[in-house]
Amino acid sequence: MPPASALFLVVASLTCCFSLPVIIDTDIGTDFDDSVALAFAIQSTDLDVRLVVSATGDTRARARVVTKYLTAYGRDDIPIGIGVPDNKTAAGSLYGWAADFNLSNYKGTVYSDGVDKMASIIKESNQTVLIIAIAPATNFPSLLQRFPEVANRIEVKAMSGSINHGYANSSHPAAEYNVQHCPTCSSVMYKASWNLTITPLDTCGVVTLSGSSWDCLLNGTNGVAPVLMESWIYWCLHSGSGSCSVTPGSHTDVFYDPVAVLLCLPLSLDLMDFKVLKIRITEDGHTVIDNNEGSSTLVAISWKGNGLDDFDQFLATTIAIDSSS
Repeated sequence: MPPASALFLVVASLTCCFSLPVIIDTDIGTDFDDSVALAFAIQSTDLDVRLVVSATGDTRARARVVTKYLTAYGRDDIPIGIGVPDNKTAAGSLYGWAADFNLSNYKGTVYSDGVDKMASIIKESNQTVLIIAIAPATNFPSLLQRFPEVANRIEVKAMSGSINHGYANSSHPAAEYNVQHCPTCSSVMYKASWNLTITPLDTCGVVTLSGSSWDCLLNGTNGVAPVLMESWIYWCLHSGSGSCSVTPGSHTDVFYDPVAVLLCLPLSLDLMDFKVLKIRITEDGHTVIDNNEGSSTLVAISWKGNGLDDFDQFLATTIAIDSSS
């Protein structure tokens, strides 16, 4: 079980993660926010991405999407792991965008057992390893069952759950997708001994880029922003989303997952309010507060003042800036 002391959890979870090895666990390819989160993490100079692991559905196809992104970004030094597949989801609309790029074309290493590679990175590191969980937690049961010794060497920052607000900022909490996809998997993630910080729909469900922040991405000329916008256009044309546009001053779909990347950065403390809550996962995928049976979780519960607007600009600028200069 997580530490009993709420104070210990807060201090441990808010410890600055500069220079920490980072593993990204993603179901990239379906919704576009995973793509934005990957670009954000790659461009964040304080984060050292050591591995990207695919999760849910056709995980081999999702890994193919990652290979195209990382190659186009000039980051084929980052290994890719194929995660635990399931038959609940397809590969997603972006698989078509990556169809011209085979896994065998990737100059880096693609590991057929992504969970095994996760464990080896964790065990070989002399630092705590940060897992940015932006997918249903389908890889976590395998990780803990096969490698239980790694649990105390991990911190997890996850896009997960719904506390006081649901989708579209509704006042009714929802069974958030990442949890609902596999409630038992999420329960494993919440109950593990690592320190867990989440951004539920309360904070991540209101992030869209518009106006100057969106224009910043559209006009980015570095090695990342143009590729991201190319894939955005493809996704817009093939996903059936009603909120797709490349018009200056327009707005995007909700970008949930980049907030999980923000949780890694000290800036999150300036932009968001956090609470330690005891959370239990229900059979139907709700995250409910249960002070008797819940697991202690650090929750980014709300945005401070202008925090949301500041994050929008920071997200766009980080992705669009030339980090090599």
